[in-house]
Amino acid sequence: MPGRAACAILPDMKRKQGWPVWLAAWIGTAAFRGAGAADRPDGESCDVVVVGGSVAGVAAAAAAAEQGATVRLLAPRPYLGDDLCGRQQLWLEAGETPDTELAQSLFPAGRVTTPLVVKRVLDQALLRRGVVALTGSHPVDVLCRADGRIAGVVAVDRSGRHEVRARVVIDATRHAVVARLAGASFRPFDPGERDFEFTVVGGERRTGTNVVCLATDAILRNPGGKPGAEWPVFRYRVRVPLEADGMAAFAGVERQVRDAVCGAGVKDASEYAHGFEARTMVGDARMDGPWPGAEAGDAGAFRPRGVRGLLVLGGSADLGPLMQRRLARPVASIAVGEWIGRLAAAQALATEAGEVAAAHAGRPLPVLGRYDVVVAGGGTAGAPAGIAASRAGARTLVVEYLDELGGVGTAGLIGKYWYGRRDGFTREIDEALGGKDSWNTVEKAEWLRRELGRGGADVWFETFAYGAVVTNGRVAGIEVATPFGPGLVEAGAVVDATGNADIAVAAGAATEFGLSEEGVPSAQLAGHPRRNLGDNYVNTCFALLDDTDARDVWHLMASTRAAADPAKVYDAGQLPDSRERRRIVADFMLAAADILNRRTFPDTISHHRSNFDAAAFPTTAMLLIKDMKGPAFETDLPYRSLLPRGLDGLLVTGLGAGVERDAMTLVRMQPDLQNQGYAAGLAAAMAAELGGRTRSVDIRQLQAALADARVVEARVLTDKDSYPLGRDALARAVEQAGALRGEIRQSRTVEDPAIFALAAVVAHREASLPLLREAHAKAPAGGARLTYARILGVLGDRAGAGDLAAAVDGHAEWDRGYALTSARETDNTFSELDRLVIALGLGGAPEGVAPIVAKLGKLTPASEASHFHAVAMAMRRHGRVEGGVGPLMRLLDQPGFAGHAVPEAVRPARDGTERVLVPRRTQDELNAALKELLVAGMLVRCGDRDGRGRAALEGYAKDLQGHFAAFARSVLAGPGP
Repeated sequence: MPGRAACAILPDMKRKQGWPVWLAAWIGTAAFRGAGAADRPDGESCDVVVVGGSVAGVAAAAAAAEQGATVRLLAPRPYLGDDLCGRQQLWLEAGETPDTELAQSLFPAGRVTTPLVVKRVLDQALLRRGVVALTGSHPVDVLCRADGRIAGVVAVDRSGRHEVRARVVIDATRHAVVARLAGASFRPFDPGERDFEFTVVGGERRTGTNVVCLATDAILRNPGGKPGAEWPVFRYRVRVPLEADGMAAFAGVERQVRDAVCGAGVKDASEYAHGFEARTMVGDARMDGPWPGAEAGDAGAFRPRGVRGLLVLGGSADLGPLMQRRLARPVASIAVGEWIGRLAAAQALATEAGEVAAAHAGRPLPVLGRYDVVVAGGGTAGAPAGIAASRAGARTLVVEYLDELGGVGTAGLIGKYWYGRRDGFTREIDEALGGKDSWNTVEKAEWLRRELGRGGADVWFETFAYGAVVTNGRVAGIEVATPFGPGLVEAGAVVDATGNADIAVAAGAATEFGLSEEGVPSAQLAGHPRRNLGDNYVNTCFALLDDTDARDVWHLMASTRAAADPAKVYDAGQLPDSRERRRIVADFMLAAADILNRRTFPDTISHHRSNFDAAAFPTTAMLLIKDMKGPAFETDLPYRSLLPRGLDGLLVTGLGAGVERDAMTLVRMQPDLQNQGYAAGLAAAMAAELGGRTRSVDIRQLQAALADARVVEARVLTDKDSYPLGRDALARAVEQAGALRGEIRQSRTVEDPAIFALAAVVAHREASLPLLREAHAKAPAGGARLTYARILGVLGDRAGAGDLAAAVDGHAEWDRGYALTSARETDNTFSELDRLVIALGLGGAPEGVAPIVAKLGKLTPASEASHFHAVAMAMRRHGRVEGGVGPLMRLLDQPGFAGHAVPEAVRPARDGTERVLVPRRTQDELNAALKELLVAGMLVRCGDRDGRGRAALEGYAKDLQGHFAAFARSVLAGPGP
C-alpha cells in the first residue's frame, strides 16, 4: 500500500476543533458513480489486463492479443504513450534504430516524431488487434482468487468504480502502483539527492545551481508549418532531494524542478519530472549491467516475488540502473513490452479462471495528508480557489488529474476571453501575463502553479479525486488515486472544482445534468481541440459529450486524434472543451429569470457577464417563451449557490455550481469563474477555522475581503434580496409582457424591453398567474391574448389552452425549425410553432392533445430537430397519449429514420482484416439520432407497439454518447424526468 505522509496544520489557522476520528470516518467514504457506469465493456473478464499507457504497455497489450488472448488496457492519462509524450521524448538518440513494426510506425519521418503521431499510432495498434482501451482510468485495488493469485484490478474513472477481471495482470504504470496494491516487496528507500529530467520546448536556456542543460540537436516544429516555425529543445537534469517514496515527496520534487527550468516563451514542456526509480520491487530474479536484449532477458526480473498472476513492466521491475536507463528508451521498451506481452498471453491461456474478490475491500486507505483546505480540481476556478485559501493562511492542497493548472483556459486551449468581468483576481492574472485578453497557455498554467507555491500550497498533479469522506453530514476529506496508489486526504473544508461536482456526488448530493425537467435530452455541444506548437486559442464545438461517462470522453478524444492529419497537426489537447457539466442542487439555484431581473442578494460572492450563448435547445420557462440570444446581461451569484443542499464542509465552484442550465451559459465565462473560485477558496479557509461549517461563514466578513480584492463591488455589503416584487410591480410587468415581439437573434442589443417584464412574471409564478389569467381574459383576440396564453401554458396553466390550440391548428404545416448545431447564435432554438406546441403541451389541458398529435403526424424524417423536441416536451406532460402511437410508428418505419444508435466504439474495416474506430457523429448524424431517440421515447411513454420503441431505446442504452444512453435508460426505467 502507498506510504503515509502526514502534513501538520499551520498554527495561524487558530483551529478550535479537533480532527474527526478517521477510523469511523472511513465508514462514510463513498466513490461517485457517473452516468456511464452501466453496461461498461471494460467490466467484462479478459485474459490479460494491462494497466498503464506507456509505449511498452501498449506493445505488451498488442503482442498478447496477437497470441490469441483477450486484452483490456487501462491508462491513467487522457491518451496513450505518456512515456514519450509526457516526457517530451520525441526523438531517437544516435545509434537507435527502430526494428519493430510499432517502433517504425512511431518514427515515420526519421529521428523526430510528434505527439499526435505517437498517440494515433498507439490508438490504432490496439484497435486493429481488438484490444479494448480506456483512458482516464486509475487503479485503486487488485482482485485476488482464493489461492491468493492476482486476478484483475479495481479502477476508478469519470463513470465511477469498476472491476476488470483477468487471468494475468501487467503493471505498466510509472511507479508500479498495481504491484504496490498487491503487496509486492520493494527494496528499502534511500533518501537523498537524485537527478530528475525535464524537457522544455521553446523559451530561453535556463541555468542555476544543480541545473544542467543536456546537449541535444533535436528541433521540434509543426508539421507543414511555415519556414522558421521551429523551437529548440532544452533537456534539463536537475538535482533535488527526495526524502520519501510517495506522492507528497514527489510533488515537492515536481515543484522544485519546474521552478528551476520553466520560464517565459515556453511552447511545451514535460508533463512530469522523470527520475529513475528510487525503489524497485523485489523480483524472482534481478538483472543488472548492460541489457542483453528481450529474448535473452530473465523474466523473473518482471515477476514480483511471492505475487502470482502479475508482471511488472517498467522502471520498477527488478532492474539495475543501467538497464533502467536502457529500457527508458522507446526502441528497447517496445521490444521488452512485446516480449512480456507474449509471456503474459501464454501464462493466461494456461490458467484456469476462478472466483475473485477485491483484495482490500473494507480496509481503511492510508491517510496521505491532512490539510485545512483541499481543492479537488485545479482548473479555471480550482487553481484560484487554492491560491485564495493559501493566501488566507490555510494549509492548502490542490489535486489535479492532468499535469497543468487552468482548465479550459490552458489544457483546453481556449486562451482568450469572450465576455466576463475583468477585475479582481482576474485582473491580477491578466496583468501578470501581459494585460491582454489572450495569453500563452503554458505560461498561464505555470503562473498559477507558482502562485500556489508562493502561498505555501501543495499541488499534486496526476491525482484523480474520486471519493468523499462524510461524517455526520459533513464532508471531511476526499479519496484520491495518485501515481503511487489510492489514499485519503483529510480536510477542514473541501472545494469541489472538478467541474462535474464529482466530490459532491460521492458525498450524496443531488445534481442536474443531461435531462430537462420535461424529460428530453438537454446538453450543450462540446469540442476537443487539435494543437500545434504555439497555439493558444482553438475553440471547438462539434460534439455532444457527457463528461461523467469515461467511455464517451475517451471516444471523443480518440476520434479527434484519428481525424487529425499528422502532416498538418502536431498534437491534440488534453482536455475536452465542455460548455456544460453536472451541477449540484444547491441551497439556491440561480435561474435565467434572476439574471434579467438583475436580482441582488445579501450573500453575493461573484459577478458574471455574458450572453445566453448555448449550443443546445433551451429548457428554462423564460427561454421557452422568448428567444434572447445575442444581448449580454450581468448577474450576481450568491454564496448559497456553492452549497450542496444537505451537506456541510463542501463548496462547489465552476461549472458544477448551483446554477440552472440556461443560466450557466451566462455564468461560465472564464474571468468570472476565476473570481468565483477565488471567493470559494477564501470561504473554505474561513469555514476550516469553524470546523468545516460552511454555512456558519461570516458572509459580511467574506464580502469585505472580496471587495478589498475587487472581486466584488462594494455595494454587495449592503445589498438585500430584491425579491419578491410587490403586486404593483408584477401588475406592471404582466401588462408589459403582453407586448412581447418576435425572436431576438444575432443582436448585441436588447431590442425588446418586454423581456425584463417577462422575467419578473416567470420568477413570480404563483403571484403572477391570477394577473396573467385576468390579462388574458381581457385582451382582444390575436397578439397580446396569444402571448398571454403562451406564458400561461409554459407556466403550467390551462387558461389559454383554447387560444393555443386554435393557433396550433392554424398552422397547416410546420414552419422552419432549427437543428442542434455549433451555430450557437442561429440554431439551437425553437420556431414560432414549436413554442406554441410547447406551451399547449405544458399547460396540460386535455383539448391540447388532438392538435399536438395532429402536428406529430406532420413530422417527417427531414423535419428539424426542434420540432421533435417541441412535440416530445408537449406529449411528456400528457403521459400516455394513445393517438400518438400510430404517427410515431410510421416515423420509425420511414426509410433511414431508425438505426442510428452506435453502441460499439470499434467495428470491422470494410475489408474485414482489422478493426477501426467508429468516428464521432457528424452534426447531421447527431440530429438524426436525436430525432430517432425522441420518437422512441415518446412511443414507449405512449404505450409502444410490438416493442419497437423499447427495442430502439435498448440500443441507445449502450450508445457511445453518454447523454443518449442516459435518456434511453431513464425512459426504460419508467416514470421520472
